[in-house]
Amino acid sequence: MKSIFSKLVTSFSLFLLFSCNTTAHIPVPGEKTVQKNNISNEYYTIADAYFDLGKYDKACTYYKLAMKNKSLYWSSYYKLGKSYVNSKNWEQAEKVFVDLLKRDSENISLKMSLAYISAMNNNLVKSEELYSQMWETNPDNADILSNYINVLIAAGKTEKAKELSIELKEKFKDNKYISDFEKYFTEEQEKQQKEESSNENSSSE
Repeated sequence: MKSIFSKLVTSFSLFLLFSCNTTAHIPVPGEKTVQKNNISNEYYTIADAYFDLGKYDKACTYYKLAMKNKSLYWSSYYKLGKSYVNSKNWEQAEKVFVDLLKRDSENISLKMSLAYISAMNNNLVKSEELYSQMWETNPDNADILSNYINVLIAAGKTEKAKELSIELKEKFKDNKYISDFEKYFTEEQEKQQKEESSNENSSSE
């Protein structure tokens, strides 16, 4: 009995040795997962390379492929959103950053990005809402305030924008946008005065 067992062990060992020397492949536990992860990492690397070259359409394609790996999903999705921003695909960019903000609702960087993207996508109501919320909770952030003023101007809310521009000047004296805002409001006031004068002359005739 012992000799038969020894023969079986020897035969099995020879089978393994022979198999390893042929094209036959014995699956290794977790091997497919490792291969899949390696491919996803390559996709991510390729996407980054295209992103750095400014080829954002190509970058989007490979970030989407990398997203199939759960461990790379959110980082790839974020980079996908940035690619949309850089290619000025505001509609798709807004969708991505809305999703990102749902996942991390207190992230000020994501909020600022979404507010900017929404404004560029002509969604001024959403942009104004976000800047208003951020300004309430971050009263020492000059970038938020200056961007908020710009959105208010774009939305035609000149008086509110003017009030906040005064606050900007009081709190952040060295802000680079102060002179631009002052110039804008001065020109708007002169334009309004001319229109009023023109209307008065027309009515008197």
